[in-house]
Amino acid sequence: MKLSAVSADSHVNEPPDLFEKRLAPSLRDRAPHCIDMDNGGQAWVIEDVEDPMPLGLTAVNFRAQKRFDRANFKEKFLEYRDGVQRGVRFDDILAGSFDPVARLGEQDEDHVQAEVLYASPTVWAGVKATRDPALRLACFRAYNDWMAEFTDVSPDRLIGVGLIPNTGISDAVSELERCKDLGLRTVALESYPSGSATGPTAEDDRFWGRAHEMGMPVSLHATFTFPPNAVQLFSKGDQSLGAMAAAGSFEAVLERLILSGLFDRYPELIFVGAEVNCGWLPFYLEQFDHNFRRFGRQEGLDLEMLPSEYFRRNSLITFIVDQVGIDNRHLIGVKNLMWCSDFPHSVSNWPIDVEIALAQMTDVSEGERDRMLWRTCADLYGLSYEDSVVNAHQTEVPVP
Repeated sequence: MKLSAVSADSHVNEPPDLFEKRLAPSLRDRAPHCIDMDNGGQAWVIEDVEDPMPLGLTAVNFRAQKRFDRANFKEKFLEYRDGVQRGVRFDDILAGSFDPVARLGEQDEDHVQAEVLYASPTVWAGVKATRDPALRLACFRAYNDWMAEFTDVSPDRLIGVGLIPNTGISDAVSELERCKDLGLRTVALESYPSGSATGPTAEDDRFWGRAHEMGMPVSLHATFTFPPNAVQLFSKGDQSLGAMAAAGSFEAVLERLILSGLFDRYPELIFVGAEVNCGWLPFYLEQFDHNFRRFGRQEGLDLEMLPSEYFRRNSLITFIVDQVGIDNRHLIGVKNLMWCSDFPHSVSNWPIDVEIALAQMTDVSEGERDRMLWRTCADLYGLSYEDSVVNAHQTEVPVP
């Protein structure tokens, strides 16, 4: 396959009957399911989550919204912003959100050859809030089964991301291995492997060690702590949403993992930050190194390298629109950056995602452009491609 653009972070929208169809009969009447709302939209109902969770911004791309009159785009965006004023329904969403054959056509329209497919953050914020670990685990397993079937339609164009349950370390290791057996090439965490959302534990090494042995990249999509009522908080301008997200953010988790010595123990482990952008990284890495030099030894931290060196060896970042990051790519590491569209979410620019990406890279060499647009992602996830580009500025990417 000849590649020119691969999105390192796109999404599916779980079909409304996914859990009801796949959970065991004993759990089926408690399965997450969709209901019709008074505003004409649809919402997920999840056990132990007080309010229904409208589809809202994480489900729909406004450029493709069937109901939208483009002449009144701003007005309609404001009406839909919180997913409550005028509801979003599954028949408003592009079919490729949950139909793999339709998804291939939507990729063609966007001039994207392949996508790495993550789950819906809002749905899984709700699933994680359920109190019964048996129900939670069953939902994670049902999703991974569905994702494997979705990607089987075109394995080199649909790269599925399995989800690791937050029900304890044994379940995390077991599902990591099962995702590999299902043919999924990577997994994403919804907590630290032990199930904690506040910090790593010693037992997490059972998971990290197995991922290292298997050569399985592990990612964190934005944050562990996306709350189930995020749509309502966002619509009200509640500042607590940002504080909650920051507590489990990729940068906070990466810092804890580096300082724990994880990447000394597992030097070929790859940790991906999905949808976190990159313009913040030069300052973050500079200050991380500075504070480690000043305080690390007296705090008892015995690392073999500087924090920034672990980042460049063991971590990759996805970005959507980030001119600051691209302009400072050499301070970050060109090989550490992977472009993404976030399609079909509201910040995507479908069907001109690639055009927007290229507009940010007018001063970037061909080799570096290809490295960020597709090559690093293709190498990381083992995509086959025709390598017709030879450029002295290309850099090697760490591949597990």
